[in-house]
Amino acid sequence: MTRRERVETVYALGRPDRIPFVPAIYEHKARLIRRSPSDVCRNADLLYESLLAELRVYDPDMLVVGIDVYNVEAEALGCQVAYFEDSNDVPAVTKPLLESAADLDRLGPPDPESDGRMPLCLRVAAALQRELGAGMIVRGALTGPFSMACELFGAERFLMATIEDPVFARRLLQFTTRVTVSFGAAFARRGAEPILFDSRATPRLISPRVFRQLVTPVYRDLVIPPLKAAGARWIPLIIGGDTTAVIDDLIATGATQLLCDAGADLDRFLEKTRAARVPLRASIDARLVHAGPPEAIRAASRAVLDKGKDHPGFLFGCGVVAYNCDPAHVAALRDSLEGYTPSFLAMA
Repeated sequence: MTRRERVETVYALGRPDRIPFVPAIYEHKARLIRRSPSDVCRNADLLYESLLAELRVYDPDMLVVGIDVYNVEAEALGCQVAYFEDSNDVPAVTKPLLESAADLDRLGPPDPESDGRMPLCLRVAAALQRELGAGMIVRGALTGPFSMACELFGAERFLMATIEDPVFARRLLQFTTRVTVSFGAAFARRGAEPILFDSRATPRLISPRVFRQLVTPVYRDLVIPPLKAAGARWIPLIIGGDTTAVIDDLIATGATQLLCDAGADLDRFLEKTRAARVPLRASIDARLVHAGPPEAIRAASRAVLDKGKDHPGFLFGCGVVAYNCDPAHVAALRDSLEGYTPSFLAMA
């Protein structure tokens, strides 16, 4: 099977030749070409080179065009982003763009074809799609509406607004949703599949009630349907942390793949997503991947693979790999899949 055939078979709950490998490689791409994240995320040639290096070094089954995945849309809207010329730190938004709720009325959506680094990401995605798209899925990173609202208004202030001023919170989410969908549609026009990152919406930061009332309807009604209408077929929703408390609400979003991050109840996720026929990616703890040793990583990987092997929509990966993580540790994850046969294939 090609990488694309393998992943699409899993998404269709079919019978792949093996479980797909989808590690979370973002800023770590830059290390693979001995450059800083700040350099790579602003240079199309370097970003393209780093993605090819990721493919060569780790042999993942998908590639994601993105380094600092929560900054691109916010920067295009006008947020200042700090870049680090003399370190390998990840670029970051320095302060919120909106001082008050009234400022939202003066804010217009960015044009993905011309504003900020959005065109750079689109160019790289298009180039990868031309070269690799026949054999693997190329993904474009999107900031989810909730996390984008936190970037624009400030995380703490927006979290308070969801309780104290839900009318404004909904207005801001409607705006950020337009930005997310516009950028995702631009990726889809180039043949790249969008992937949604929205880890500010984790239950560690917002209650399950707020998630159910604000986040789920946005994805179910305003994000997933228009992205599919734009041509996207497989749309993962990536929310880190322990999201067990909102698993039913995650399924209700309509996302075509969910994440069970390290620390969440994998057994519960497997039970629920298998019943709902939703593909699931399970992650090894990024702290273990960073610290090692490889033997411990392989042991943890086998434990996760043993649990997931009966789920026909199962994908295997890890939390976000740090810039300075030893590549041998990521390779240990990949090595865990060698010779590992899902139970439904072993019985075939």
